[in-house]
Amino acid sequence: MTETTPSAAAPMIVIGAGIVGVMTALELQRRGAPVLLVDREGPAAGCSYGNGGAIGPNTCTPFAMPGILRKIPRWYLDPDGPVTVSPSWALRSVPWILRWILGSRAAAATASARGMRFLHAGCLDAYRAALGPELAAGLLREDGYLYLYEGDQQGRGELAAAAIREALGVPSEELDAGRIREIEPDLAGIFRRGLKLPGNGHTVNPKRLVDTLFGIFQRGGGRFLRSEVLGFELRDGRVVALRTGDGQVAAGGVALCAGIGSGGLAAELGARLPLVAERGYHVVFGESDVRLNHKIMNGTRGFGATGMEMGLQVTGTVELDSPGTAPNWRRAEALARGARQMFREGALGPVSSRWMGNRPSLPDSLPVIDRAPRAANAVLAFGHSHWGLSGAPRTASLAADLLAGREAPPELRPFRASRF
Repeated sequence: MTETTPSAAAPMIVIGAGIVGVMTALELQRRGAPVLLVDREGPAAGCSYGNGGAIGPNTCTPFAMPGILRKIPRWYLDPDGPVTVSPSWALRSVPWILRWILGSRAAAATASARGMRFLHAGCLDAYRAALGPELAAGLLREDGYLYLYEGDQQGRGELAAAAIREALGVPSEELDAGRIREIEPDLAGIFRRGLKLPGNGHTVNPKRLVDTLFGIFQRGGGRFLRSEVLGFELRDGRVVALRTGDGQVAAGGVALCAGIGSGGLAAELGARLPLVAERGYHVVFGESDVRLNHKIMNGTRGFGATGMEMGLQVTGTVELDSPGTAPNWRRAEALARGARQMFREGALGPVSSRWMGNRPSLPDSLPVIDRAPRAANAVLAFGHSHWGLSGAPRTASLAADLLAGREAPPELRPFRASRF
C-alpha cells in the first residue's frame, strides 16, 4: 500500500464502516466508481453495533427543544438522569451546552426539524432497495413508534414537538391509557397517555443490517482495508492519498464518514467542528417474555425499548464525556431498573448483555454534509447523533453528488460545515 500518484484508477475512499460509510460506499459503487472502504476495526464496530435500531422517515424533532434550559442543572447533579454530564468533562462541556441552548430556541429547533425531515425522508424504502425483498423482510420492521408518558401534562418541549410535526405534515395519533394497554399488553400500567407515530420502523439487528450491506458491497467488487487513517496527502487543493497504518493509499476522492473519529481528520481538511460524544448505553434481556408490537420510547424517563432478534433491547440515556473514558456501567444498571418498572412484573429475565457507544453529535442535532474547505475532492459526512440509521441513505446520495461535482441543493444549507 505505497501508491501515492493519483490517476483515473485511484479509488474513491470512504473512511468509516458504520452505517453511513457503508451506505456511502454502496452508493458510489452503484454509480460506477471503484471504491475502497477503510476502517480501523471493521463494519459496525461503533454505534452501528448497539444503537436502538430506529429507522424513522417521520422522525424530525431534534434533541435541543424549547424548555431544555431549565433541565440543564439536573444534568450536572443527577448521575442517573436521562442526560448527565461527567464531572471530568463538566468544564469542557460548557461551550457545547451553550450552543445546545441556542439550538433549543423555537426558530432554531424548527430549522433543525426541517433538515431532519429532508434527510430522513424515504429511508426505509432506500434500505429495502439496497437489500432486496428477501433480506429486507428479515431485517426491517415498519410497526411505528409509540412515545409514552407517565404524567398527564405535556411539557413545553412536547408542545413544541407537536407543533413542528403538524407544520411538517408528520402524522400522529394520541393515545389514552386504555388504548395503550390494548395495543401493548406487556406494558405496566404506569402510562397515562401516549403518541403513535406511524410510518416509522426499525431493524431487528443493527449489526446484522450493516454486515449484510457490507457483504453486498464486497460482492459488488468493493474493497476493504482494515487500518487506521492517520491523515491526508494534499496537493493543489485535492486529497491525493491517505496516510494509514499500512502505508499510503492513492485517492481519487474521499468521503469522511468516521463518526466520532472524524473530528481530527476533518480539522486537517479545514473544518473544525464542535463534535462531541453523546455516550449511550443499552442492555439486552435475552430471555424476556415481552412481545412488543411497536418500537417504544419512554418519554418521561428518556429511554426506549425495541424487540430485536437478540431479545428485548433497552437503549438510551445521554452521557456527555470524553469518548475514550471507560464506560460508566451505572448508566446501564439504571436502564435495567427503569425497564423493570416499565413492563409487567416478571416479564423480564436477567440482563444478558450490555453495551456503550459514542454517538457523534453536533449541537443542532444535524450532521455535517459538505465539501471539505481544503480539498475539492473530499466530502464530510458525519455527526448523525441519535439518527444515523435514518439519515444514512440520503447522506450517502448527497455525499456521492458532492463528490461528482454536482451543485449542492438548497436543502443542504443546514448541513454545511461553516454553520458553526
